Amino acid sequence: MVDHYHQIIVNTHVRRSHLTYGEYFQDEKTRQLADYFFEKIYTLEGKAERDELAVKTYNRFKGMISEKSRERIENLLLLNELTDELDMQMAAVIRKEKKFIVKHDGIEHVDLKKLPALYRKANDMNARVKQLKLVVTNLESFFELSKHPLAGVVMKPVSLAARTVGALKLYRVFEEGYAATKPVSREVFFEFTQYVRGHETQFLEKIYKKHIHLL
Repeated sequence: MVDHYHQIIVNTHVRRSHLTYGEYFQDEKTRQLADYFFEKIYTLEGKAERDELAVKTYNRFKGMISEKSRERIENLLLLNELTDELDMQMAAVIRKEKKFIVKHDGIEHVDLKKLPALYRKANDMNARVKQLKLVVTNLESFFELSKHPLAGVVMKPVSLAARTVGALKLYRVFEEGYAATKPVSREVFFEFTQYVRGHETQFLEKIYKKHIHLL
């Protein structure tokens, strides 16, 4: 069962993403990309089951895949784990301090004006910086995979293997990411990642009042 306050935090991040990256949600060339990375993979429904399956499947097959593939998967799992940890820390605060919560169109979320205060109260700056680095790394990793000349050929046997081991739902999550990234040109994707990197860095700098340098 999804924790109510954790869901409020997710609602908050999704709302902020739609406001911050509105042009990418509206542009036909990047709408699918923005939907996937800012909303779809962030949904909590079925997430716990999906996460557990991801770890089990990876541990079972990591000896059979390349070092590059292992690195990609481990970065994605690490980002997922860290994001959940940071968001649950926020959820613990708003569970006690309801003053952070507002409602728009029937959906509860943290008042975006109070979001910086919640970050400072709930999360360590270094952990949020690490999360941002992992976000950029995973974006670039998905794009690199989508542009690999053999990616389409590889997807079919991977789908069959996922079906065989009962991991088809998990495969579908990766397949959607591949489909969302593949149509995007290198130029548009570079602009997108640079915008994410720059905007999120400034966002954290304003919150924690410290300079942040991302490699």
